Amino acid sequence: MLHFLSKQSPARRIMLSFAAVILIGSLLLDLPMVQLASSKATYFNHLFTSVSMVCVTGLFTTSVADTYNIWGQLICMLLIQIGGLGLISFIGLFYVQNKQKLSFSNRQTLQESLSHDETNSMRDFVRAIFLITFSIEALGALILSFRFVPLFGWGKGLFTSLFLAVSAFCNAGFDNFGSNSLQNFQTDPLVNLTIAALIIMGGLGFSVWFDLKTNLTPGKKRFRLRLHTKIVLILTVVILLAGTLLTLLTEYGNPATIGKLSLGDKILTSFFQSVTMRTAGFATIDYTKARPVTLLLYILQMFLGGAPGGTAGGLKITTFLVVIAFARTEILGLPYTNFAHRTISPKTIQKAFSVLIVFTMTFLVGLTLLSMSATDSQRFIHLLFEAMSALATVGVTANLTPSLNQISLSIIMLLMFIGRIGPLTLLVSMAERKPNKKDSIKFSKANINVG
Repeated sequence: MLHFLSKQSPARRIMLSFAAVILIGSLLLDLPMVQLASSKATYFNHLFTSVSMVCVTGLFTTSVADTYNIWGQLICMLLIQIGGLGLISFIGLFYVQNKQKLSFSNRQTLQESLSHDETNSMRDFVRAIFLITFSIEALGALILSFRFVPLFGWGKGLFTSLFLAVSAFCNAGFDNFGSNSLQNFQTDPLVNLTIAALIIMGGLGFSVWFDLKTNLTPGKKRFRLRLHTKIVLILTVVILLAGTLLTLLTEYGNPATIGKLSLGDKILTSFFQSVTMRTAGFATIDYTKARPVTLLLYILQMFLGGAPGGTAGGLKITTFLVVIAFARTEILGLPYTNFAHRTISPKTIQKAFSVLIVFTMTFLVGLTLLSMSATDSQRFIHLLFEAMSALATVGVTANLTPSLNQISLSIIMLLMFIGRIGPLTLLVSMAERKPNKKDSIKFSKANINVG
């Protein structure tokens, strides 16, 4: 398999590596020995679960707790971990740990997979990814154990804490409680804040963590973060605060969600929803009872997503920023697209618009197909919510997933897969060919009226 992957282009390697893990994961989950005796799941259910876990989404047709025993849940946790970090990262770690030289193609693939643009630090970067990931997950599991060990005992309590920590940091949204997600812990500060912190840290992107680690190294004389890191940190804070306030505003008087809670619990629940909409998939409210305007706001948050090069999905907040910056340039008639005393390159702008167009078109096509295969009883706002949740690899649902037919579920699986590897990466991997001579020719100017 490694030999076959080595012959492929970076974009195709990423696509095939995720597809291979999904297939192997579905076959493992289909084994009777990893399922509960009461499980009625079919291979299609296991395939859907495998896609959702490897694509770190969180949607499911049958819950983990009602389907898999301890061995099955261990496989689930492994699939989530591989999905969050990417099989390519594990292959890269293998090369690094065995002191083998990374070839140019391997470096290219790692860079594209992790959105890291500094080739001279790739070895240190790969090591840092795993060190940071496992350290944060271990710390998160330790904190959560203070709640779950007293509830479930040492064995189940520690395992539940670890499962949730891995799922939260990888922005997967899976739990081993049942179909209600974290609704039973809606007002628990320890569970909510710990899970939220793990989600946020996983969604920042590995390049941000590597930059922070480099600057916090003992002996470092100057603390100078990269512009990308500053942008991601600032936008994350702004989006979380805005999401919290908007949820609080729209759901404040809704007794079916947060209306009956105290002010402190309302803020806590609103904050958690704002965090989980950035591609995490955990839920502490029933989205079927949320107001349509709230669901629309959540759809916009899911659309924005997290930062590139991490476990988050969506369009990516930096992509959106570049598009907005360019729009400002065009509106004001400025010669260059500047931001924070830096000029954004035309290549970066072109890529941002390409991602925006492909992501939006993929969503619209997916939503259209999902609407065509849905029943009349399924509300359009819930279908809209479900489609964006799948493509942005968020994993929240208005209790729609289990009621969908196999055609609709197949569309959801495809959206999850495209969302995890990136719509643009998928198109590049499928359409790679030698450039046509006509593509390199400059023809006469095309006069087309736009706007």
